[in-house]
Amino acid sequence: MKGKSGDVAILVLRLALGAAMMYHGSQKLFGLFGGMGYEATLAAFQERNGIPPLFGWLAIIAEFFGGLGLVLGLLTRVAAFGVACTMAVAAYFHISRGDEAARVELPTAFFAMALATMLAGAGHYSLDKVFFGRRGGGKS
Repeated sequence: MKGKSGDVAILVLRLALGAAMMYHGSQKLFGLFGGMGYEATLAAFQERNGIPPLFGWLAIIAEFFGGLGLVLGLLTRVAAFGVACTMAVAAYFHISRGDEAARVELPTAFFAMALATMLAGAGHYSLDKVFFGRRGGGKS
């Protein structure tokens, strides 16, 4: 995607995915928006899914701070990679438990959005552009 419309499209994608990830991550990390907070979330991850605390922490960090990176357009591809990995695992767990399609759709959509962001990069309207002088990992 080249040009102003492409950069705006990437910005909209980053902001939507990043805000959603920060929302879900803040539930798990801080207990905001009706979330359980980190201790209860880690316990639930381990009890319900057998996810060790280290991997639970990585998921929480990827959701919140990956979302923040996407919103800011800072280390965008790294942030998107963390989100993509977390959402792939989330989708896998819902599928493996035989959950209804509605529980699989959201992490699958977030995974696709993160993958698209990894491929496209941050775009012009990003801190990556400000700090590193590039629009998405390539030449400006």
